[in-house]
Amino acid sequence: MKLRKSWLWSALVILVIVVSFYYYRAGQVLEVETVAVRKGNILVSVTPTETGTVDSDATAQIKAEVAGRISELLVAEGTRVKAGDVLARLESSELTARVALARSSLEAARMRLESARISLPLEKARTAAAVAEAQARYDDAKQRYEKKQKLYTARLIPQGEMESASAELATSQAVLETARANLDQVALQQHQIEIAAADAKQQEAALRVAQVNLDHSLIRAPIAGTVVELPIKVGELMQPGSVVARITRLDDLYVKAQIDEVDLSRLQLGQQAEIQFDTQPDIKYAATLFEISPAVSVEKLKSRNVTVKLRLTEPPPFLRPGMSADVEIVVATVNDVLLVPAQTVMAKNKEQFVYVLAGGVVVKRVIETGRSNWDAIEVLRGLNLDEPVISSLDVEGLKPGVRAKPANKRES
Repeated sequence: MKLRKSWLWSALVILVIVVSFYYYRAGQVLEVETVAVRKGNILVSVTPTETGTVDSDATAQIKAEVAGRISELLVAEGTRVKAGDVLARLESSELTARVALARSSLEAARMRLESARISLPLEKARTAAAVAEAQARYDDAKQRYEKKQKLYTARLIPQGEMESASAELATSQAVLETARANLDQVALQQHQIEIAAADAKQQEAALRVAQVNLDHSLIRAPIAGTVVELPIKVGELMQPGSVVARITRLDDLYVKAQIDEVDLSRLQLGQQAEIQFDTQPDIKYAATLFEISPAVSVEKLKSRNVTVKLRLTEPPPFLRPGMSADVEIVVATVNDVLLVPAQTVMAKNKEQFVYVLAGGVVVKRVIETGRSNWDAIEVLRGLNLDEPVISSLDVEGLKPGVRAKPANKRES
């Protein structure tokens, strides 16, 4: 009996709690914020498939051309530079020595070439004179030999005199052949001059290479702009191709974004746009569409997009390459239509709806929408002018059928 009474008392307590909770919830009134359906104008816009990016065509990434250790930095990030300004210096003692060695080798090659060029005309003249003289002696000896041969045949001179004439002819012929051989050596000397000239050119090229490498020990700015990246420090060893700095002309910054191909027909050069940055999310900056890519991306597993570029009318001073940007390109203006804030419209199962405060109760209202932008949505059917649409959708317990009242109104 006692056990049964205990069970009955427990059930009664639970029933009281449930009934109390029900009446508490039934008597609870949510406070919600509302916004009236209004008539106004809406800027119809196209938005990118992903966040835009601040970019610039006037950007240069500077890399080391030669190996070396950083000995001095002459700029810092944020420094404005002119084209040709020195950004950093590499240790150059070895490069300087190579230039000196190349210059010395070039001077020696030039001296050899000059000496050969000076001696060649003299040698040519001497050898030509020797050949002419030897030819004249040979011709004279030959003429005397032929005369004596006739006299010897007629037995008018002795054999010894004939043998003497023959020996003289042989000697003059040998002298002539030697002179002609020396003339061939002069031709060979001309070839040696050509070799010396080629060597001098090679040494000139070596000097230019050594000088270029020495010049590259001074790392210069290729364009005027602002140093936006300087990932090096004094003492760091650079290899050819190592990134030294990045310079951007901040006056030429623009925003680049990807637009879905379905919106391509709605875009035209010169259209106005509004851009927001995370640095100042509550401020919209005016911009103009100045470039539409002639090609559509066809990357695998990605939607097909077209790249557009927008120029800011008055770029903010904080703008930097690589920053993210929310872009809204205005493609049309619609006047005098019913509007609700975009954040008040919900969607589920292909159905769009809002919560309306009607007679102190939250009511779900299915609507048909028209054109839209980030801020507002055009309402074609389902709402009337001045109806209170609930905008505070994060209120706990908010759902159709619950009692509610405007947060800005207090019951007396």
